[in-house]
Amino acid sequence: MAKRDVGIRGRSIFGMLLGAFIVVTLTVVWRRSLGFSEARDIQQMTRTKSVLEGERARLESELRDLTSRQRLGPVVEQRLGMHVPIGRQVVILSRQSKRAAP
Repeated sequence: MAKRDVGIRGRSIFGMLLGAFIVVTLTVVWRRSLGFSEARDIQQMTRTKSVLEGERARLESELRDLTSRQRLGPVVEQRLGMHVPIGRQVVILSRQSKRAAP
């Protein structure tokens, strides 16, 4: 008996199309789950950034307060023995021009 040449049947085509559809669907679902994961990470980083910016503003304000003249004045007077000069202790030096110099 001679073998007859069997072509691709309808079931085979349907099976291949179904397999391709499943592969594409799984790829899309995998990609979307990666996107959701990345979006969650971005939201967490945004929250952390906001908290850190608030902390930075608080620290800058605290640094400004701690380095103010009112805060440093007593410390300088006590530890270094310095004081604010009175009017006659201040000497204003004038700058000589280059033409007047010999």
